[in-house]
Amino acid sequence: MDMTPFYREEDIFPREFTGAVERPWGILFYSEDNRDSYDSNHALIRRDHVDDLPAVLREITAFYLSRGLHPVIYQSILDDGWFGEIAGALSDAGYRSWLEEQTYMLLTQESAIVPPADVEVRRESRWQDAFADGIFLAAGEPWEIPVVKRQLQNPGTRFFAAYEQGRPVGMIYGHVNGEGVVRIDYLLVAPAHRGKGVGRALTHAFVAEVRRSGLACALWPDGDTPRRIYEDAGFRYVETRMAGRASWNK
Repeated sequence: MDMTPFYREEDIFPREFTGAVERPWGILFYSEDNRDSYDSNHALIRRDHVDDLPAVLREITAFYLSRGLHPVIYQSILDDGWFGEIAGALSDAGYRSWLEEQTYMLLTQESAIVPPADVEVRRESRWQDAFADGIFLAAGEPWEIPVVKRQLQNPGTRFFAAYEQGRPVGMIYGHVNGEGVVRIDYLLVAPAHRGKGVGRALTHAFVAEVRRSGLACALWPDGDTPRRIYEDAGFRYVETRMAGRASWNK
């Protein structure tokens, strides 16, 4: 399957939950109210749209500093490995840059997961304050709270919460984009409840929903444990892309 629609969505998915200013060379994502969220606060630049790289970097730096935000830049995932080529220019502009492997997987098989009987998974459409304490604060990720609150206002969001003894202990969410493909955005389980099948139960429920919709679904797993879960849920490796990142170093 052509992965281009998924990679385009990988570039622009923060528009689901944060402010965005379009530029000829890319997008400025920002949220002064959620400064610790990198996905909410970074510039996206596209190789074929940049005519004057030093000028673009100056514009990005000025934009974020004027808002009291730390400048961070992502390359388009379609520009595989580009930041490795322009590391010198990024350094001259005051940025530390690096490349990260992102391993993309596509849902192609039936789920082989058998969810544990003591974990209840429900699709939710509204924010509950219990999600904050039971999942995000317990996992030390408070910056995800405003992201999820905003995501739950979007009709394309698919959000599932896992409960043990009636208390939320984990969640998974993703969204359907305008091209009709699904991106799994995040899977998170409170540390005290990991290793008990909660993540597997959440992924199984999400995959069942996607299969009922007949839509294509992709993701990139952050670590070996999520990858094993996704493989059991029916995802298979497609390819590895080199994602460029840069952080202002002054």
